[in-house]
Amino acid sequence: MAKYTPDVTPLILAAHKDNYEILKLLLNRGATLPMPHDVRCGCDDCVVATSSDCLRHSRSRINAYRALTSPSLIALSSKDPILTAFELSWELRRLSSIENEFKADYTELRQRCQEFATSLLDHARTSSELEIILNYDPSGPAYQTGERMKLERLKLAVNYKQKTFVAHSKVQQLLASVWYEGMPGFRRKGPIGQILEIGKLGAMFPIYSMIYILAPHSKMGLKMKKPFAKFVCQSASYCFFLCEKIFYGHHLDQ
Repeated sequence: MAKYTPDVTPLILAAHKDNYEILKLLLNRGATLPMPHDVRCGCDDCVVATSSDCLRHSRSRINAYRALTSPSLIALSSKDPILTAFELSWELRRLSSIENEFKADYTELRQRCQEFATSLLDHARTSSELEIILNYDPSGPAYQTGERMKLERLKLAVNYKQKTFVAHSKVQQLLASVWYEGMPGFRRKGPIGQILEIGKLGAMFPIYSMIYILAPHSKMGLKMKKPFAKFVCQSASYCFFLCEKIFYGHHLDQ
């Protein structure tokens, strides 16, 4: 009796073992691993395979996806490993809801994809390298340090529900630095110091707003473009509007 089923090719077996050297050798020799047919595919091959042995057909699909989620195979065959991992994770999420019998297998493979994409962030040694990864846009120009960050790759992670990628400590540190940009030393202050700083910024929002309107490119005008300062001023203006509405409403009732 054969140890492996006929669908397990040398490339699939090497991917199951995550053997980088063997995978590289096979790929250089022209070996390929196409995506499996959709689970609802109605082609002749799928219909015959399902009718003859539905279990073997399902296991062959799982074997193919187990190979496709191999970190070494993704790194060797994909021009954009992070995007490939995101797409595979999303497809496996869909399959886990369709083929409930094999939900545990697909969930395990999906977790593997998420861990691979997240592990790539560990190779970023500086903030500049991390910014390049998170701002990568294949359809746009290359990101240059100092430009306004659009975080296209991070938005993609959110769309594909890559929680571990978004929650990575390096990503969270970068988001915090972007959020508090323009407020140097704010995070190092104690709770009382932070409350006083927010109160000062909120109380002076009319003056800051006028400066932004009259001189948007001044030092204070540019500060008002920063996320945290903008959030505090908008919140203060909204609170002022509510207080004013309540006061005038109470005055009219009298």
